[in-house]
Amino acid sequence: MKRLVISTVIAISFANALFLPKAKSHTKSGALELEKVSGLASRISVPKSNILQNRLKVPALQPMAPENIVVKMHRRRSVDGVTGLQPGGGLIKPETAAKSVSTVSRDFIQKQSPAQNPLQLVELLPGVVVGSADPFGLTGGTISIRGLDQSEMAMTWEGAPATDIGIYTIDTSEFASNEDLEDVSVQQGSPNSDTPTINGSGGLLSFRDRDPSRKMGGLVALGYGSFNYHREFARFDTGEIGHSGIRTYVSYANQRDNAWRGPGHDSIWNLDWKAVKEWGADNRISFVGAYRHSIENTWPSMTMADWKTYGRGFTWGRRYNFGPEGENYWRLNRNPYDNMLLSAPSHFTLTNHWSVHFTPYFWHGEGNNSAGAFINNTNGNFLGNEPLTQVLTLPYAQPASNGTENAMTLMAYQNVQYRGGFTAKTNYRFGKHHDIYLGWWFDYSNDHDSAVLSPVNYNGMPLDIFGTKGNIKLSDGHLLAYQNISTITTVNALFAGDHATFLKGKLVMDAGIKLAMINRNGTNELPGPQYKVVLNDFQPLPALSMRYKFNKRHQIFANVSTSFRSPSTPTLYDAYYGHDISYQGVENPKNEYSISEEIGYRYNGPVIVANATYFHYNFANRQIQSAVTGTNGGVTVDLNAGGQTSNGVSVELGTRPIHHFRPYLSGQYLHATIDNNISGLPTAGMTAVRSPRWTGALGVDWDNGTFFWNYNIRYVSHQYSTLMNDEYIPAYYDMNATIGGRIPSSGLLKKSTIQVNFINLTNNHYLSGIQTVTTNANTTHGVSGSAPDYLVAPGIAVIATLKAGF
Repeated sequence: MKRLVISTVIAISFANALFLPKAKSHTKSGALELEKVSGLASRISVPKSNILQNRLKVPALQPMAPENIVVKMHRRRSVDGVTGLQPGGGLIKPETAAKSVSTVSRDFIQKQSPAQNPLQLVELLPGVVVGSADPFGLTGGTISIRGLDQSEMAMTWEGAPATDIGIYTIDTSEFASNEDLEDVSVQQGSPNSDTPTINGSGGLLSFRDRDPSRKMGGLVALGYGSFNYHREFARFDTGEIGHSGIRTYVSYANQRDNAWRGPGHDSIWNLDWKAVKEWGADNRISFVGAYRHSIENTWPSMTMADWKTYGRGFTWGRRYNFGPEGENYWRLNRNPYDNMLLSAPSHFTLTNHWSVHFTPYFWHGEGNNSAGAFINNTNGNFLGNEPLTQVLTLPYAQPASNGTENAMTLMAYQNVQYRGGFTAKTNYRFGKHHDIYLGWWFDYSNDHDSAVLSPVNYNGMPLDIFGTKGNIKLSDGHLLAYQNISTITTVNALFAGDHATFLKGKLVMDAGIKLAMINRNGTNELPGPQYKVVLNDFQPLPALSMRYKFNKRHQIFANVSTSFRSPSTPTLYDAYYGHDISYQGVENPKNEYSISEEIGYRYNGPVIVANATYFHYNFANRQIQSAVTGTNGGVTVDLNAGGQTSNGVSVELGTRPIHHFRPYLSGQYLHATIDNNISGLPTAGMTAVRSPRWTGALGVDWDNGTFFWNYNIRYVSHQYSTLMNDEYIPAYYDMNATIGGRIPSSGLLKKSTIQVNFINLTNNHYLSGIQTVTTNANTTHGVSGSAPDYLVAPGIAVIATLKAGF
């Protein structure tokens, strides 16, 4: 680009020297102006002159408007896709949807630790509260948006649903590597009519991978840090294959780290790939996949009393002892899981007025959440509600003083799920104003949940951490199981609407409706009063929204939406603790249903990008997920918390580069109250759980293209963990920082990047999230109390990463 500028200057200077002596009156018209634009572009303005006409005696032409040659120089992307231009350091972008939406893009993502999961990447956005259990984002965590938890949140990856359809768990670390993420969006209100979800009353979290590069190349990244963390990543882009229009990439990541507190370690590897075919006028087919194998740490359920007594020292046992105390040995409390996701989002333009979108997908997941179980071969064993009279054959058993035998086993709360379906949508434009759409979402899943016993050797080592081999059986060959349920869920959802534009595109209005039909058909294989479980659900969901754009800088939006959450699968089934029913399945449970309204304003200026939103919710049959007693968190069900009303205001603001600085600011005020009494307790008027009154975040990014650093801090006020508001986690703050630089290209390697991430910079000790909710922690009004469980925030960690392109 610089060569073009220099060549143009030389050419014009030569012309002036040749012709100007005989055309002095035209000296001004032959001037060259060089203007620097925003530090990122250069402009050369060359008005057309009649100097040559005079020299060659050509008749003068009529005056014409000046012609400008504009040459712009943009900062090149770094090897990991960072541009240094995205507002707020990549934490905000101009939005046009008629709903509250916040997006985190590559300028922020690629400067964070590659180990962090997408939940941790969005924790600075307005209304988002993330509770982390470890600095590497592997061992799960919690997220709530405007006080609504992850089980009420839709999540899509490349257009495909990415939550467990049975219990709505979100484990985003199971999907794409951070190096492959393009952006992550949070829609704080309700999902869209075409979103494939049956649990979206709490908003939508969606993320997509980068597209393959048009040129052959790749990226290699190596990381090392605290707690013996190391990570290796490699990606290869094919570029366009011949002239086929097809380009692909495949990447591999391997990571291992020690538990940040107590014994244990994490071990994962994952394989990602994406292929894209583009042709003609806006036709595109992509095929995206991710496979992940992981064996992760878990943490013991911590009550407030445990936290006050032990603090961070409350963890699993480092040494194995044969006996009931051996159940706390760390090797018996792990989370192994394998999963594969496939998606093929496609778009076809059939005519100037007609287009079709089609996204088929498939998901297979298999793994467990394990715990130790010390059992006897004759006493205290049950199958459902039936006591066992037969003598069990227990591998690695040791004789007891009463003549029986004891053995340590691995209790594996297993989940095996196959899920597939598609979303099909067609758009047709009528005239100048109306874009009509019609669609169908179909989803079929086969979900099997069980709790079985697997042998443990004399050293406390499980023979199979996945709990699928050598499981303990009865004399008739049946498995000794403490849970054994199978559920087939079929979803059919039809949606239609009109996207209308008026006033030359300034006014946009959307009206739509979704008709969701759900069938759960399941069996409980344990002996007892329950065998067949059936749930049929039908939910109409209308929505209306509008956006008015005054000019390119100012716009307002408003919407009224309805959404719902279908009851989770375990809520339908009896659960046993010993021979007693610790939880009785609910017949025909009610849906959570919400009506939400938003009014917002957006500003997209040359320096500042900002928005502010007022929101209001009314809930009926609010569903709150909690753990069943005696399952070590392995079985969760829904508590019906009745009605709820929520009001609040959220704001966010970011700037484009100002002397290489890009600050970001977000905040939210939330007032959420329970509308009625629950379980005989006076809960009406109490503050809703997981609903902090104030949240806020500040981020600062500085990047001059060679060196960069960023810093962020977030604040979350106290959150109640019981419906009676008799226990809460205190307010907390958290700081993170990054410093790094880019190394010039050398040989085959393109410009490289080295960065150091600091997580929980001040090593603040605090509880980061509410893991399980109860009605009351203390006995009151004749109702016995039950202690909620919490997550402990990870301690300080330092992670260094070197990235090099080729």
